[in-house]
Amino acid sequence: MSRDTNRALSAPNTAPNTALVAGLSLGAAMVGGMAFADPSFAQTAAPGTAAAPVAVPEVSVTGARPTNQLVAPTGNPRLPGTIQETPQTITVVPQEVLREQTVTTLEQALRNVPGITSTIGEGNGGVSGDQFRIRGFSSQNDLLVDGLRDFGSYQRDTFTYEDVQVLKGASGFAFGTSAIGGGININTKAPTLENRYAATATGGMGPFARFTADINQRVSETIAMRLNVMGQSSSLVDRDDQDTRRWGIAPSIAFGLGTPTTFTVDYLHYEDRHTIDGGMPIVYARRNAIGRPASEYGVRRSNWYGIQNDEDDVTVDRLTARFAHSFGGGLSITNDTRLTRVDRTTAITAATCGTNNASNTAYANSCSGQFFNRQNPVLAYGGGSNAPYNQINEAIQNITTLNANFSTGPLRHQLTAGVDIAHETVDRTAYPYSPTRPSVRLLTPETNNALFLATGPANNRRETESTNLGLFLNERLWLTPQLSVYGGFRWTKFDLDYQAGTPGARPSQNYDISDSYWDPRAGVIWEPAPNQTFYYSYSTSTTPPGTFFTTFPAGAANFNNNFEPERNTNHEVGAKIGFLDNRLGVTAALFHAEKGNAFVQADDGSGDVVATGDRQRIRGAELGVTGNITPEWNIYAAYAYLDSETTRSDTPANEGRRVQYVPKHSASLWTTYDIARDTPWNVTLGAGITYRSKVFLNADNTAEVPANFSFDAMIQHKINQNLIVRVNGYNLTDRTNYEGLFGNRAIVGAGRTVLVSLAAEF
Repeated sequence: MSRDTNRALSAPNTAPNTALVAGLSLGAAMVGGMAFADPSFAQTAAPGTAAAPVAVPEVSVTGARPTNQLVAPTGNPRLPGTIQETPQTITVVPQEVLREQTVTTLEQALRNVPGITSTIGEGNGGVSGDQFRIRGFSSQNDLLVDGLRDFGSYQRDTFTYEDVQVLKGASGFAFGTSAIGGGININTKAPTLENRYAATATGGMGPFARFTADINQRVSETIAMRLNVMGQSSSLVDRDDQDTRRWGIAPSIAFGLGTPTTFTVDYLHYEDRHTIDGGMPIVYARRNAIGRPASEYGVRRSNWYGIQNDEDDVTVDRLTARFAHSFGGGLSITNDTRLTRVDRTTAITAATCGTNNASNTAYANSCSGQFFNRQNPVLAYGGGSNAPYNQINEAIQNITTLNANFSTGPLRHQLTAGVDIAHETVDRTAYPYSPTRPSVRLLTPETNNALFLATGPANNRRETESTNLGLFLNERLWLTPQLSVYGGFRWTKFDLDYQAGTPGARPSQNYDISDSYWDPRAGVIWEPAPNQTFYYSYSTSTTPPGTFFTTFPAGAANFNNNFEPERNTNHEVGAKIGFLDNRLGVTAALFHAEKGNAFVQADDGSGDVVATGDRQRIRGAELGVTGNITPEWNIYAAYAYLDSETTRSDTPANEGRRVQYVPKHSASLWTTYDIARDTPWNVTLGAGITYRSKVFLNADNTAEVPANFSFDAMIQHKINQNLIVRVNGYNLTDRTNYEGLFGNRAIVGAGRTVLVSLAAEF
């Protein structure tokens, strides 16, 4: 298969992210009171502006797929149009990059996005799995799949992904509750009207073994089915006992493809069992020194400080239905529904080496003092060292979105409005070790690695029930064919019931929290040409107290009714421009973000999350380039500069410090070049880097991890029209990098790794 054919467009998916007909009653009632559905209100776009979307027959297209990601849709009905037209920074990791890099997890995909850091489980070990910070702010609840929330905390696999999009800046309008630093939206592989059968087998160092299959079958002129499957068994290079076993299956069916009315149903069953790494302890070379991971001072980077109980055993079942209808005349409605159940049993060991003690005697007797005196100190178990627990998340979400393009006299309008309802229950039961976990030493943790401990009767239970009702409205108004303004809001009603305590006893904590708040947005967009967008945007988001009680139990322990919500505002000016006949997209943005009433981790090493009056400010700049420089040469590059500061704090030592987990500089580059394409001697060469400058781990900046740098490469050969062989090398300089961060520990990344893939497509 030629490289162009490998990038070929399957028939475009004309079904926007939508769902069950049950939610249509609300949307139909809204439509019934509007004149926009009348075809007489259809508008011809003014010169220099984009035409209103219309339904077109679905066809199979061959030829090169445009790699300028600015022309891609956002994948979120609340943000109609393309990434070019959306007045916020959106970074896309396209299918081509996921495939060429042999990406298997969401965390690996997001290494291509500067300004994102990954953290270890927070709040007494309550959260692990995928935990990201966007522009320095937590995005625990801000993961969407096809525009709907992906409930639960677990490590996500990419076998169903079409692309990954990261929206930067406060995004309460598009994502709802939280979305402080932005959000992540994953677009999945949907059925198309082109028959396609593909499979990939990958093996290599670790050892590593993985198989995926992607089957798309056209059933009729308007119906198609798709099936994605995955199985993986793997270990990490230079990391003791880090094993993964996972498999998944994702069938889907779409009706009405190429017609004004589409209905798609997809289901995901996913099981993942992998070892949890609590991280490398932070040590202090001397009194009042800056703490760094012990592996920076000669401790084996492969050390794992856990026991055999430290596994994450997750089962995910997710059913999504999406409905869309175009009335014509620029009026359309979508309705999306998702049901999710995540059943998770997990445990983690968080071994720590204490804090930087103020007195000489205390330091000499501390874990760090003993280590730098050439001893093998016993580590402490921090607040993150919880015994096993089982947590079940069950959730339902329904979103109805109305999009209308119409005119009033000489003025053109684009209206987006709708309702977002989500209900989630979280039931978490914890069990103590019996006997308790034995001590572990810094230099010789392998004496504990083979231990498996029994557990006693349940000793703690947390139950959370939350409901979010969101109403959203946004109007974009063209003052001239090139100049438009927009304004909108989301109003959210938040209700939460939380109980915690010993099973069978009266709850020791019982909170009933109800709040409502507004998240406005506004801005100006200037489009002097279809491939040029310049904008100013103002956006906000809110995280009410209680949002993370189940996963941040210290937040519940420290809660009082006077806590104010976390509030974030983002100001951004930016440009998105297409070059070289729009083959190459270039973006640039300057932004200023502020977060008030921040929740932060305590500096005492306990892992507690406490509410504060802290105000955090992050200013920065982002640059991005994506697309084809020549038909043979592709590039995907981005850079982020983040200047962070705690501008106000109740803790004097924190004021004026950099915000924890925020790198000042980060960058990524992935570029490929085709040699002798469409000949028997064809070769595709690829290479890239990811870089992140040093990051502070706590609010008072007394612990840090050094800069990360990884050089990766790829060589690919098309054997014939149906077979491709690919070799990927990762961290080829074998540098010690740190992937997951926490206040007193950091996860060491894998060493130099080489994988070989054989891909078949018919």
